[in-house]
Amino acid sequence: MIDLHTHILPGLDDGPADMGEAVALCAEAARDGIETMVATPHMFDGVYDVARDDVLAGVKALQERLDGEGIPLEIMPGGETHITVDLPALLERGEALTLGDYGKYVLLELPHDVAPPGLEEFLLDLRLRGFRAVIAHAARNYSFQYRPERVETIVRAGHFVQITATILTGDLGRGPYDCAIKLLKEGLCHVVASDCHPGFRPPGLSGARKRVEKLAGRELADRIFDWNPRAVLAGRNISYPWRERSGGTGSDESRVSESNRRCRVSGIRGKREWGRKNG
Repeated sequence: MIDLHTHILPGLDDGPADMGEAVALCAEAARDGIETMVATPHMFDGVYDVARDDVLAGVKALQERLDGEGIPLEIMPGGETHITVDLPALLERGEALTLGDYGKYVLLELPHDVAPPGLEEFLLDLRLRGFRAVIAHAARNYSFQYRPERVETIVRAGHFVQITATILTGDLGRGPYDCAIKLLKEGLCHVVASDCHPGFRPPGLSGARKRVEKLAGRELADRIFDWNPRAVLAGRNISYPWRERSGGTGSDESRVSESNRRCRVSGIRGKREWGRKNG
């Protein structure tokens, strides 16, 4: 299995305090059957001052330590990038890290309580610049819990959804669990990741995988725990379960066009207004 969302680099954010704690998390992940972890510290959230070079140096140091201790785990760079009005430019300049540093998929963190005004237009801008968002821990967002149809709009525009493993095992409450199950059954979950932190969220995926297999079958579990994460790290397109369910076969261009139409119809007034309200 591949874990695309983790907080395992020491001393950068709310992840491990030191290298020993980081190694312990990684060893636990390897025992759970994880082969690759993408280190995704918080970036541009106004709390932690994490730069690209910090992440790359942290990944190198952690990998060397794991190799030295014989822990069979590959560490790759990434970031959990907070949504900001200048994020598209930061991505184009390479200052904001994409998953695997491949330059295509960005793990996008939204506020937990709302989906910001202008989100669809912001995502359209990302898409037109060649990036695809993976919405981090979508089922924890209150707005998506009450309006899960908004997630389908995002997916139809060419972006993707990550659900946290401990939500599926019922450890984060009823609201996130019900939303996650709905997204899973509607084909709107593309990746399950641990979002692991020391002390309160473990670095494991096997329990959530068993839950997905029970609810939706082994093929879907293979897709969201293995095939899709591998595609992300290779920069390939990942699969759209909702297209198979609904019969939709629209191209990427048609999905972007539809997203643009929805933005105009909903009266969204653009990134500048979004930046003034949320900057």
